[in-house]
Amino acid sequence: NPSTPVLLNDLQWLTAYLTIHSLSDASRVYSYILWIAIGIVLAIFSLVHHLGLRGGYIGAYWTKWAVRRRTWRKKHSLAVAAKLGQPHRQPKSLPSNGQILALTALVIGTLALCYIGPDYLAPGSYIWNVGSTPTASIAKRASYDPALFIPFQAKYTIPKAWWTTAARTGQIAFALLPLCILFALKMPPFAIFANKCLTDLHFDKLAFLHRWCGFLIWFITTLHIASWSVQLADETRKGKVLYQYAFQYQKFIFGWSAYGLLTLIMIFSIPPLRTRHYEAFYFLHILLVPLMIVLCALHHPPVWQWCWAALAVWGAERLYRFGWWLFINGFFGGLGRSSSPVTSTSPPQASIRVVPDAVSGQPIGIPSLHDKSTASAVSHRYPPVSTAKPVLYSDGYVPPRGYFHAEVLPGRTVRLRIVTPRHRSWAPGQHFLIHIPAVCRFTTHPFTTASVCDQTAASDAGYELEFFIRAKKGWTKDLWDTVALMTAQGRKLTPGEKIPDRELPPHGVLLRGFVDGPFGSSRRAVWGDYSTAVIVAGGSGVSFALSILQYLCLCMAGRDGHELGGRSGGFGKPGFKMTRVRFVWLVREFGHIQWCATALRKCMTLLPSSELRIDIFVTNVKYPVPPPRQLTQRLEKVVADELEPPVPSFVKDRSDERKSRSPSISSMESDSSDSLVDLSYYESDLVDEEQGELGHEEHALDLTNFDDDDDTALPGEAQLNLTIKKEAQIRRSFIKRASVALAAKQELDKRTSALYEQHSAAPSAVRLLDPQRPSSAAPPQLELITEHIRVAGLSRMSQDIDHLRSPLSATDIQTPTSAAALLEGHRQSFGSPMSPPGPSRLSNPPSGETTSRPVSSRPGSVLSSMSAWSDAHSLAALVSEAAAQEQIRVELNDAELADIGIVAEHAHAGKPKLDRILAEEVERSKGAVIVGCCGPTSLNALIRKSVAAQINPARICRGDMRGSISLVAEDFGY
Repeated sequence: NPSTPVLLNDLQWLTAYLTIHSLSDASRVYSYILWIAIGIVLAIFSLVHHLGLRGGYIGAYWTKWAVRRRTWRKKHSLAVAAKLGQPHRQPKSLPSNGQILALTALVIGTLALCYIGPDYLAPGSYIWNVGSTPTASIAKRASYDPALFIPFQAKYTIPKAWWTTAARTGQIAFALLPLCILFALKMPPFAIFANKCLTDLHFDKLAFLHRWCGFLIWFITTLHIASWSVQLADETRKGKVLYQYAFQYQKFIFGWSAYGLLTLIMIFSIPPLRTRHYEAFYFLHILLVPLMIVLCALHHPPVWQWCWAALAVWGAERLYRFGWWLFINGFFGGLGRSSSPVTSTSPPQASIRVVPDAVSGQPIGIPSLHDKSTASAVSHRYPPVSTAKPVLYSDGYVPPRGYFHAEVLPGRTVRLRIVTPRHRSWAPGQHFLIHIPAVCRFTTHPFTTASVCDQTAASDAGYELEFFIRAKKGWTKDLWDTVALMTAQGRKLTPGEKIPDRELPPHGVLLRGFVDGPFGSSRRAVWGDYSTAVIVAGGSGVSFALSILQYLCLCMAGRDGHELGGRSGGFGKPGFKMTRVRFVWLVREFGHIQWCATALRKCMTLLPSSELRIDIFVTNVKYPVPPPRQLTQRLEKVVADELEPPVPSFVKDRSDERKSRSPSISSMESDSSDSLVDLSYYESDLVDEEQGELGHEEHALDLTNFDDDDDTALPGEAQLNLTIKKEAQIRRSFIKRASVALAAKQELDKRTSALYEQHSAAPSAVRLLDPQRPSSAAPPQLELITEHIRVAGLSRMSQDIDHLRSPLSATDIQTPTSAAALLEGHRQSFGSPMSPPGPSRLSNPPSGETTSRPVSSRPGSVLSSMSAWSDAHSLAALVSEAAAQEQIRVELNDAELADIGIVAEHAHAGKPKLDRILAEEVERSKGAVIVGCCGPTSLNALIRKSVAAQINPARICRGDMRGSISLVAEDFGY
């Protein structure tokens, strides 16, 4: 223990004491070792990312273990919560195995640098040559300048002492400050980990490490204070412990002040407090973190370079983002302007994908959704001939730049659409920070965009950001109340807002808003390197999934991914391998399909069903008395028998050959859909621990609802759910019967041709067909069915049955809140079991009718079964008490209602068997598979478990890349 010179002044003596008991410059080597290790790890992960090593044999073993995530829930907690009327909560969860390993390495490595090896290295020595410098003589000098006391520091190595341990832990805590800040930064180039040339990991993946790195700094700082407290309590001066003199030293006060601020930051960073009081947490972070760093620097200037480095990179990134924020949000011009939609010119023929028609054998181009000349052809052939570049953006109302167009949707959801004054591209699946002054003047909140960027668009529609925000608590509830109140009062703008030279939206409201971004690690995924993509979403997590789905559909339709904000590649481009996309969406109610029905319908228009399959599972379905298993099987057989069309006797005699006939793709899809639904889910929302897939009790809401989502039944919304459910049943029933009828017709044609060839010389004893009809003709009844199918847009039934159109039908179940117009005059939708929809009801709505208008003003519309449900006061419960007496309407246009009916065909009641869906796609794939997932904690854990189960390194070793599965999951929380 080095000696302190004898000085009469207490402050002078304390200054000398603390200066002498400071680490030498050579002892700072541990801080440098920390950053050398960080640099090595960063370089290794960057190489692994850019070389694609995770897709290999060894990488498969790592991924199989690293993606797993475990959840737990106290036994009987669901039943207790239901009895007490408590809201549903997601189960507790651990991070993924890979995150736990990264955190463990960070903690162990940091503690090792704090305690392993000698604390104090002699000046001029190195870590491998410590303790060889002789002790210097002591000279007494009297001064308050700490630098004058440095010669009194020890000239020898000190292995361990309370003060050396304290000084070393404090030094490592200082060295961790820049790392913690780098984990929190969001925008490159200052966010080093987010740079494309390195790991391309953004804050959504590093937030976990940022939080735990902050707690680690606080923990090591606590050890630093505890060690110094022991040292100061053990030493005395004039009969008093040194702690009584310590507060005379200004730097000691700086240190305690910094620790107090750090502790306050840590308290508000605890998940329950951060979630419930996010605004307070955010402001404390912005205000207290820089102040804490400055106090740390003043506390110990010899190592304050770590503090200034952390503060400099944080401040530079903030200034850089602020400059971009000002530019993008129109502070330098562009606010309120909007370019009118312009029909895009035809690209070179090489950029257009050509899909062979299974019926005619002729090539068919992908249609443009804006080409009115081909709109009518969609009803008769899929896809129609077109040379226009495929697009998915809307050709309807586009909000003025810098304003959010907000619309009320079922499920207490608000749809926001905005075009920034200055265009900026984004990758599929990325998120933005949203700021709406009418809701909250200061804070921003992160939301994932559901749209895809089209950099070649000639109008603002290609740069339109779309968000689905479901009301919970805090800011989202305030947003819902603001939009609902303005809608109820008939106001389109907030007071004082004026938009020059722009028309107001026909429905919804406009809110001045700002965005910051884009952010998100989803851009690092190279989707085109995989053969099959499986996209799974739960509830409002569909925003992430929908953005990726649209991106992949456009790429597979011939667009270059670079034009859409992603990586270069598309159909016909070298290296693009994607051949199939499976989209699985879990929702609580049928009415939630409205959120993205239009986008899904457009994606269905771009690709055939063999390349795109959409499955929507509605979990809020159960029956009061669950039928026994045998009765269920019997009922299924009876229903199947009733759906079978009349079969000629000579076909019945050869039933074995008929059974061996290969079914159509659509029929296989339909049958497989039934096998992918867990029927036991109908019995109860609760699943006990033994039957749960995650090893604990499960609830139906686990897969669809985030914490604080409100599922309260609202007036009118129940009727919407029943109507869509009925529509889905009718569509699937008709398509199944039509498919069977078409298959029977084809079989009959084949048999008839064979019989005519066999008996051409001799007359038949039984007259099967009219002698005047050709041998290839079919019976008049089947021709009539075929004609109906052709008119309905199903000439390609055997290949693509998915594009059948039918009118929206009313449900036979009335609720106390249902409107009378919902059932009146609409019973004739399907007159008989085999009556297909008429031609006039199956065509697309005219382009001139796509503009929205109040649905209650269209009583005679074909789509009135769904549109008339939103009569006055039917949504009065959606807003606060201040708006309870106002009239609120959900205004939908004919095109959107038609899209809802078509997409509803792919909706199934019940819980999906996700593991079987993934296994099915892996076996069907021609190469590696990539899985995208966004949803509640339970859904994320379940998908991770299924992915880990399907990864097969042995397959990869044999050259079968179907054993390689990558996961792109959005599972972060701010």
